[in-house]
Amino acid sequence: MCGYLGNAIDSPLAKTLMLILGIDLGLLRDNTGTGPAANIDIILNKYGQRTVTPAIWWLLLEQTPDGPKPSKYTSFNTRSDKLNTLGSAGFHAYRESRCIIPATYIIEGNGAKGSRHYHRIEPTSTAFALGGLYREWINQKTGEQIRSCSVITLAPHPKWQTIHNKSTPLFLPPELGILERWLSEDIIDVTEFNSLLVPSIPERLHCTPIERPGKQTPTGSCIEITD
Repeated sequence: MCGYLGNAIDSPLAKTLMLILGIDLGLLRDNTGTGPAANIDIILNKYGQRTVTPAIWWLLLEQTPDGPKPSKYTSFNTRSDKLNTLGSAGFHAYRESRCIIPATYIIEGNGAKGSRHYHRIEPTSTAFALGGLYREWINQKTGEQIRSCSVITLAPHPKWQTIHNKSTPLFLPPELGILERWLSEDIIDVTEFNSLLVPSIPERLHCTPIERPGKQTPTGSCIEITD
């Protein structure tokens, strides 16, 4: 699962992704690293225009006296094998409100709780365009619109076993045509995305063992992973 990510807006990786998408880099906030239920940036297409907007990294929210808050059901990731299950959290969002979650790095953990090993994973040519979903909510107290989101996760990639042996994030290829189609509000026949739901690594990755997400001190040598 993808459970920690960051965005360095001064990174050439972020600049490249935003250039591909034709979005002003200034709309992306600097994020030194954050985990589930935090406020992150997502890229979506609204009324024919691509833009960056904040969203709570937890797809399912529930109404409280203080407004929508993350529900008790874990939903910062959405499993790809549930996307076509009617009634699942991501069913309608997959067809109506797909997004891109940009990240200049992510962190994955492997192993049992208490003995988990972590890696900081960084792309080499452009920031990750993580395939995501979003939903919109209204704060019934203030009338404010709030968005929530999740990262789609796939089956584990054969070369991802030492990083996270249960799943792989959906890494969208950094190609404008694919990213445009993914964000399009007009595409509701999602069968055209079937090939994207096969675990893949679109570019060479640098994977550095670290102590933990909150203390990213290297604990070993960087390894490279390619498809």
